[in-house]
Amino acid sequence: MEIEEVGSFAYLGSVVSESRGTEEDVASRIKTANVVFVQLYPVWRNLNISKEVKIRLFNTNVKSVLLYACETWKTTNQITRRVQIFVNKCVRRIMNIKWTDKITNEELWRITHQKSIGNQKK
Repeated sequence: MEIEEVGSFAYLGSVVSESRGTEEDVASRIKTANVVFVQLYPVWRNLNISKEVKIRLFNTNVKSVLLYACETWKTTNQITRRVQIFVNKCVRRIMNIKWTDKITNEELWRITHQKSIGNQKK
């Protein structure tokens, strides 16, 4: 059986190609996940919803959009860092942690029961 070589193909909603880089796909995913995050602002601001429920909603609605088809990405430190920065920014916003608050990312992950993105893709 002969395998055909193609320039690009669609896999799980992402275009995998020789010319289109992983960075573009990651940027597109971050943009799409940010749209979902912004749409959920009423939830993030609602004081009647517990922070635990908000984090669960974030994981199921925002993070799943962000990491959709991530197995097609070339894993580099720069890409992992960009995705982690977006996740941390969102989680800090949900938890109402200001930039002036002195809290490490590891402490943030412990409080919210998150894992670093590098560990999630494994």
